[in-house]
Amino acid sequence: MSNSKEILLLVEDEEAIGEGLKFNFEHEGYEVIWVKNGSQAYTYIAQNHANLSVILLDIMLPEMDGFEILRRTREIAEQIPIVILSAKSQEGDKIKALGLGADDYVTKPFNLVELMLRIKGLSKRRRWYKNIESDTFLTLGKAQFNLKTLTVRTADASNARISPTEGLLAQTFADNENKILTRADLLEKVWNYDSKMETRTVDVFVSKLRKLIELDVSSPQFLISVRGVGYAYVTDNETREKLLSNRN
Repeated sequence: MSNSKEILLLVEDEEAIGEGLKFNFEHEGYEVIWVKNGSQAYTYIAQNHANLSVILLDIMLPEMDGFEILRRTREIAEQIPIVILSAKSQEGDKIKALGLGADDYVTKPFNLVELMLRIKGLSKRRRWYKNIESDTFLTLGKAQFNLKTLTVRTADASNARISPTEGLLAQTFADNENKILTRADLLEKVWNYDSKMETRTVDVFVSKLRKLIELDVSSPQFLISVRGVGYAYVTDNETREKLLSNRN
């Protein structure tokens, strides 16, 4: 494998889609490894995950579906960006995939240019994680995060593991304490996406973060929703009261 190119693993069993994606990503400078079978894809990941830059993963595959590949991959490789590309458009499937550790979920049919921009954005996020050289702690709400080890001491005093995307989201909120961040702000700062891209991914990840830092997610005290705008990480009582009073 070439060390000068970012390596994209494409897991897709539809010939026409696979051929088109391989051609276009190679044209953009990626080395593309195209695998059409679920079990073969996981075998490749298990043996080569240290070299992979990003995984583009279909859900409906022969032998092993994308959900199982995702679950197993996150047990051995937390830092690789994984984008789901699937014809399954139900909200439950998106939430399941993101809960298992996917960084984004794109439904077919898709806009090729937008998909490529998303992949490039997540590649930048991986470089953010690689630049963390030693234990880096931050406190968010009632939880303490170690961004290097991707571990959390949660609000209920249990231990959890997170993805680099969740870590960068936590750092972004900590760096913007008591400020309202729109969904567009979060897409740019965490996913490195153009703010015009539409995605529900932000909301799912904020919900995941709340479960780590709040004692009662039904009545959040730190990560507050700002209706029609976005979110705010709040530690100032006056700001909290103002935002909570305007939520309904």
